Amino acid sequence: MNFRIRFRLLLSLQILGLMITVMTAAMVLAYTSYLAVPVLILGVVVLQAYLLLRFFDAGMTTLEHFVSALAYADFTQRFSSAEVDEELNATFNEILERFRDARADKEVQAAYLDTLVKHVPVPLMAVAADGSLTLLNHPMRKLLDIPGFNRFEQLSHADAGLSEALQRVAPGSSRLIQARLHGRPMELRVSVSEIRLGGRPERLYTLENLSDELNDREASAWRNLIRVMTHEIMNTLTPVTSLAHTADSLLKSSDVGNDVKEAVATIARRSTRLLGFVERYRELMKLPQPHIEPIHVGSMLSEVVSLMRETLSDTRVELQIDPPALQVHGDRTLIDQVLINLLTNAAEALEGRVGGQIRLRGYLEQGRVIIAVEDNGPGISDDLETQIFIPFFTTKREGSGIGLALSRQIMRAHAAELTLNRHTAGASFSLIF
Repeated sequence: MNFRIRFRLLLSLQILGLMITVMTAAMVLAYTSYLAVPVLILGVVVLQAYLLLRFFDAGMTTLEHFVSALAYADFTQRFSSAEVDEELNATFNEILERFRDARADKEVQAAYLDTLVKHVPVPLMAVAADGSLTLLNHPMRKLLDIPGFNRFEQLSHADAGLSEALQRVAPGSSRLIQARLHGRPMELRVSVSEIRLGGRPERLYTLENLSDELNDREASAWRNLIRVMTHEIMNTLTPVTSLAHTADSLLKSSDVGNDVKEAVATIARRSTRLLGFVERYRELMKLPQPHIEPIHVGSMLSEVVSLMRETLSDTRVELQIDPPALQVHGDRTLIDQVLINLLTNAAEALEGRVGGQIRLRGYLEQGRVIIAVEDNGPGISDDLETQIFIPFFTTKREGSGIGLALSRQIMRAHAAELTLNRHTAGASFSLIF
C-alpha cells in the first residue's frame, strides 16, 4: 500500500470518527438531561480535531523543510519524523540523496576540469569585458611570469606591445606574433575565442610558443640545403682542383709564360681553399649524439677558461657559481665546444678594448640551470639579433659563420637552449638546461 492510499485512508478514518463523535454529541444533548456525558463527548471531539490538525501539520512541516532544503541546496538533511509516513520520509531522503550525489558529481567534474585547464600544456587565460582575468592556468603563468597578474593590461610588464598585439587578434581567428619574454625573442601563435558566461562576454586566449619548433624546422632546412650544396659543390670542385694541381705541376716544368703559370697556380690555390671552406660547412652535418653524464658547472667553466688562457690573456674573466655544487647533465666535450665558441667571440669583441671583461655565471632560475656568458664589449645590434644563429652568417672578415649555428644545434641535441639576452651592456648569451 503506497503513501497516497494510506494518507487518504487515515484522513478518511479521522474525519469519519470526528463526524460520528459530533453526531453522538448532538443526540446525547437532544435526549438526555445529564451534562457530564455531553461534556465528555465534547472533549473527545476536541481531541479528535487536535489529532487531525496535528496529522496535517506534521505533513506540511515535513514538506516545508523539504522545499526549504531544495531552495537552499541543503542536501544534508534527513527526514525521520515518527509523525510522518515512513514512505514519505524515505522518498524525501532519496530525493535529497540523489541531489547530493548529483552535486558531488558536478563538484568532481568541476574540480577535474579546473585541474585539467590549469595543467593542460597550452597556456590559457580568460579575460572579462572589464579586463579582469577569470581564468589563468599554470603554463600561462610560467610563460608570462608576471607577479600578481590579474588584469589584461598587466601584459605590458612582460612585453610592452603584447597586450595590443593580442587585442588585434579577432575572435575565432589565430595569428603568429613576435614577443620578447624573459629577455628571449619568441614566436607565439595566438588563438582567440569568445564565450559567454552568465550572459557576460569573455575572451579566451591561448598562446603557443612555436620558437623551438620553428627553429628546429629552420635548422632542418639549413641542414638539407647544406647537404645538397656540399654534395654538388664537392662533386664539381674535386676534379677541378685535381686538374688544376696537375696543370700547375706540368706548367712548372715547361716554358709557358709566367702569366699562365700564375693563373693556373691561383686556380689551384683558390680551389684548395674552397674545398676547405666546404669541409667546414660539412661539420654542421657531423654533430655526434651526446653522451649524457653529470657535469659540475664550476669545474667545467674553470677548465675551459684555463684551456683558453692564451686567448683570454688580455681580458679579465670573472666566475660566479650559485650554488657552488651546481650541476647539469650533458656531453662534456660538446658543451665545452659551445663555451669555447662563445668565449672566442667575446674575446674577439673585446680585442683592443681597455678594461675588457667576461663574466661567466651559473645559477638556477625557475627550476632550470642557466650558464651565462657575458662581456662588456660593443654588443650586438638589433638588426643582427635574428641573423647571428643563421649558418654561414658572419660579421668577421675571416669568420666561417658556423660557430653559433653549431653551438645552438649542440644545445638542441641536449633538449636545451642557447639564447641571446637583450637589455644588457655588451653581449650576453645563456645556455639554458
